Amino acid sequence: MRRICNTTITSLSAWVFSGIAALAILGACATDDTGPKDTTMDYWSKKKGDCEEVLKSPHAYDLSQITRCTKMWEMYRYVDNIPLKDRSMYAVAFSTVSHKAPDAYDRAIADAALTRLCIPRHPLDGSGQVREEIPDSLQCNTVSDLSIGGKAVASSNPYQRMKATVEVSDVSDKEMSRAATVYKKGSTQRQKENLGKAINFYREALEIYPNYVAAKYDLACALAVSGDERGALRELEELNTWNDAEAQQRIVKARSDSDFESIRDNPNFKLITGYVRVVIVNGASAIGEEHVASMKKRLESKNIPVAQVGKSSGVVLSPQIMYREGFEDYAYKIRDVLGNSKMAVTLDRRKGGMDDVLVLWGQPEAAAIGAGQNAPVVQGQRAQGSENKLDDLADSVDNMKKSVDHTRDVGKSLTSF
Repeated sequence: MRRICNTTITSLSAWVFSGIAALAILGACATDDTGPKDTTMDYWSKKKGDCEEVLKSPHAYDLSQITRCTKMWEMYRYVDNIPLKDRSMYAVAFSTVSHKAPDAYDRAIADAALTRLCIPRHPLDGSGQVREEIPDSLQCNTVSDLSIGGKAVASSNPYQRMKATVEVSDVSDKEMSRAATVYKKGSTQRQKENLGKAINFYREALEIYPNYVAAKYDLACALAVSGDERGALRELEELNTWNDAEAQQRIVKARSDSDFESIRDNPNFKLITGYVRVVIVNGASAIGEEHVASMKKRLESKNIPVAQVGKSSGVVLSPQIMYREGFEDYAYKIRDVLGNSKMAVTLDRRKGGMDDVLVLWGQPEAAAIGAGQNAPVVQGQRAQGSENKLDDLADSVDNMKKSVDHTRDVGKSLTSF
């Protein structure tokens, strides 16, 4: 029997937010349709009330009812023997709370429920309703004593399927003029770094003209800069659904826009905008610098931003591309853009990295001049030398990956996918 999840937690744990009463996070991901009998179901049976119906048909109930039942679920429901399809069904209710609950604590509880199910938060469609996307399979692993984390492997990008599906509406010249005036006020406040006022003006402009692309995009920018990651992603998600050439151009622009630097590695941002974290590593010392600079320029000319350029302390004899699972097609696309059909393309099997595609530049001449002997700096840290130059390369790339702060909230790291 194929296992959906590879880890089970049976201990009870408490999750406390801001001094609010703790909720016990129970159970974890287990097998597909069969497995050990769940002996804890009586707790849920006795306490659930109407929550089974509410969570199975969330569109028939109001948000407060769904939120109440989400809390009940987290207190009493083990999830050991829930099949994949049913997990996805329950995730519709939890995604609704995660997207729409006004209270941050309630949203956190919903994210925890999604985490235990190992199901990413379902996206919103153009009408603001949760759109269920059933993943093909699950890959779960223990994140901490409090919960289970992992990722779902979906058949396709749900945001791509919703792209340009909403027809935009026109407004009269008078309304357009009013909206433009308000929008300019927002831009003026943005220049003065009055983000709160700018956000209010952008929203006012959108009330006048709901499909005002510039206002929508700049609102997302301002929210991202202000630290409202959820709000920024929500605006970009909606902008992506607009069937408008300018709107789609803005989505592409977001990949390299510095306003989104703080959320660029968020998996939802990647899915919405098509952004891929690309890192170039020079493994040919000084003689490789020209090639690395040329590769960076060529990629960015094709709207493929390079997140970082680093140096290897060891020698790479030939150029190669390493990709994180799920980014193979993009790795080959990068090879095509670079125009080097002989570059080896291989899967990066190391765990925990944030880089999606790693481009390693190498050339035989580097070994002849002793490249790497000076132990160049990799991301601000002096690399350690060794007699084995390939080991040095692996160590330097590992150092590059480790320099990124991968710490995230458990719920956030999973439900962002």
